[in-house]
Amino acid sequence: MSDSAESPRVNPAEKKGFLNSINHFRGIAIIFIVMAHCYRPAGWEVETLADKAWFNLMMNGTVFFVFISGFLFHHVFYHRWDYKKYMKNKTKFVFLPYILLSLPWIFWHLTVGTDPALHVMYADIEKPAVAASWYVITGRTLTAYWYIPMGMMLFALSPWVMHLIKRQHLLIVAVPLFIIAMLIHRPESNLNAIQSLFYFLPVYLLGVWGSAHRDKLFPFIDKYWAVMLLLAIGLAAAQAHWFGAGTLNKAALEFTVPDLMLPQKMLLTFVILAILNKFEHISIKPLQKLAEVSFAIYFIHPWITTPWWMIYNSPDIFGFEGSGNLLTTLVVTMGVIIVSYFIATAIKTILSKKSRYIIGW
Repeated sequence: MSDSAESPRVNPAEKKGFLNSINHFRGIAIIFIVMAHCYRPAGWEVETLADKAWFNLMMNGTVFFVFISGFLFHHVFYHRWDYKKYMKNKTKFVFLPYILLSLPWIFWHLTVGTDPALHVMYADIEKPAVAASWYVITGRTLTAYWYIPMGMMLFALSPWVMHLIKRQHLLIVAVPLFIIAMLIHRPESNLNAIQSLFYFLPVYLLGVWGSAHRDKLFPFIDKYWAVMLLLAIGLAAAQAHWFGAGTLNKAALEFTVPDLMLPQKMLLTFVILAILNKFEHISIKPLQKLAEVSFAIYFIHPWITTPWWMIYNSPDIFGFEGSGNLLTTLVVTMGVIIVSYFIATAIKTILSKKSRYIIGW
């Protein structure tokens, strides 16, 4: 979920090679990320087959973020590569905000938090120092923060990714890793950053390949996007029918059904990219704004969606009591995004450039 961490803040008019389609995609991706955390507050109980299919199309939007991140890694950094500077910036503007925004919740978990506390329930840890480290390593402090430990490992692997680019081995490595990812799934409760890395790494590599071979990718997806959309819907419906709704998180070595959501999301990635590419010449202001503030929205929105159920032991903020649906989820999602956007803007106004150390923007 940290695509904007890959992309420096650049005025589109000033950056040669700026792609409206990718920037618009960043705006769409953050909507999917927030939406995945808003269906419970919106009272949506996913029960019918149609609901499950819609839910499967909605969830795991992190795939969009990771693909964009890989695409931008090649598009922005490949020709001015400096690993030391790259990791320094990631530490300052990704890891530091993660730590600062996690600290209040780590303190809360260790003192007056839920009973049993998450570090006791998931890891049977009692010592405060060990528990604090566990929260940092797993990102279990707030919903969505699990991405940062995995993301930092992904950033650290960038010299290897550069090697694959130069040797033109991206697809040779990405395809078998993609198959492995479909077998290992996302980790239980997103607690295992290494398993998450193995799950999302092939998506990142495909994003890198997509940027390096735009001349091949864009004509292909422009021609076949409708077919890919039908296949994606078919996979979402098939999963809904046979395997249920949502990501099938599990232990890495536990044998179970293949993950249909990963190929489904890759197909949707190409569909969205193909459609946005048709409007490359147009700057869609709302999506441009969302893209600009996407990383800050990522950091801020769990402060809105997560505390309610942690403190009150109920996700039902508005009292829908199971009468919610996809529409209420969309409404709550846009509300959370708007509130997060204005909070981010206020922090930016007060702290100016220093806000990047707090919210990554």
